[in-house]
Amino acid sequence: MQKKLVVVYTRVSSSSQNLREQRDAAKKVLKARGINEDEVLFLEDFNVSATKNDANNRPAYKKLLKLIKEGRVALVIIYARDRVQRDFYEASEFNEVVNFYGVEVIYTATNEIPFIKNSSIENFYGIFSQQEGKNIGRRTSDATKRYPGKIIGFERIEELLENGSTKVRFSLDNNRSIIIRSLFKEFSQVQTKEEFVSVLTKYGKELNGHRKVMKILQRPFYAGYCLTDYGYDELHHVDEIISLEMFEEVQAILNKFIKEYNETVIRARDKMILNPICGVCNKNMVFKKVLDKPSYFVCSFRHKKVVVELDEFNRIIEETILKETEQFVLKEYESIFKMHLRGVIDNLTYQKQHKEQLLNKSMLLLASNFHTMYEKLKMEIQRTNTEIDEINHEITSVQSLKNELKTISQIVQPSLDNLTKSELEVLIELLIKNVKVHQDYFEIDLYSLIKEKGVV
Repeated sequence: MQKKLVVVYTRVSSSSQNLREQRDAAKKVLKARGINEDEVLFLEDFNVSATKNDANNRPAYKKLLKLIKEGRVALVIIYARDRVQRDFYEASEFNEVVNFYGVEVIYTATNEIPFIKNSSIENFYGIFSQQEGKNIGRRTSDATKRYPGKIIGFERIEELLENGSTKVRFSLDNNRSIIIRSLFKEFSQVQTKEEFVSVLTKYGKELNGHRKVMKILQRPFYAGYCLTDYGYDELHHVDEIISLEMFEEVQAILNKFIKEYNETVIRARDKMILNPICGVCNKNMVFKKVLDKPSYFVCSFRHKKVVVELDEFNRIIEETILKETEQFVLKEYESIFKMHLRGVIDNLTYQKQHKEQLLNKSMLLLASNFHTMYEKLKMEIQRTNTEIDEINHEITSVQSLKNELKTISQIVQPSLDNLTKSELEVLIELLIKNVKVHQDYFEIDLYSLIKEKGVV
């Protein structure tokens, strides 16, 4: 029985494009499967647009379908769905053919959904294969990983081949490549945050800043590889600056510091009481955390930079809210309570005077009508005297309460000093509407604690 074929199908729409990233991605799968390239049939549609040519006018694709229908194909490797199908109908035809003849299909592009034998679902994906913008973006990303236009440390050399395609290779730029090799070697020995910052600062001066250094350290291209969904893919057209082993050592160190940094950012965000507003443009300020430096808020939206450190911001907010709360309690409430108590005393005094008038009237009546109303007036006088005594007692109590207000500061101050972090945050949330940060001062907008002075 004849052994079935493994087929790699590739296609590009114009002569200005090349097939190498599609072939390289396929070769990665072949290597992972242990399949010898000499045993593989490569079918290529070069300079063949699917939008201008249906399936019958794409020679390599037509041959692929013919081989499948003859039952001669076991596995077909394709970069992405849009290489073999450009609409729902072509997708439906392709899916039915490969499923009917039991052909395994592998898509190799980054983020491409694996082939599913369920025709309905695959046909659904076929509907979206016409979204060329997304696909071009994905292919561009893959191509950039393998064949960047320009990359520090290398010279890009292009060679025009007889078939019209271009062969590209990357040779070492002896000046920058030596610096980059030294960077990786030195960074592979970093153990502390201080050493981390020192290396970034040192090489940032020679390699266009510390951000560029970070990108270099995270790019496997310098080891002659690119990272795909299948792992590391060797780039034979690239002269390596470092070994893959050293690159992975550096990644382990980087990941440790990145994890620590992320944890630090989370802790710093936990310290955020609220997000300030820029006093210049009225936009929310952006929270920033730089390694080994204090967290801060910043805004520079079309104006001079406004910046404040997180700890300083929190300190000012906390001090302000405690001060305002204390002043409110000691001044506002004290005056309100005193005003209220003064009104209570005035009311009780009026009631007492009224009762005393009734008492005097009753005593006069008793003196002039002793023989007829004695018992009744006697009881009324006793009752009025009792009421006057009760009013005097209430006045004394209210006077005592009024005097006790003088000790309120002795109660309030320790309570404010002993607020827990969560209690203070609740207080800030309740009382502060927003905070605007200007170049040299804060503008803190408080919710009104009372609408008007008086009893509420």
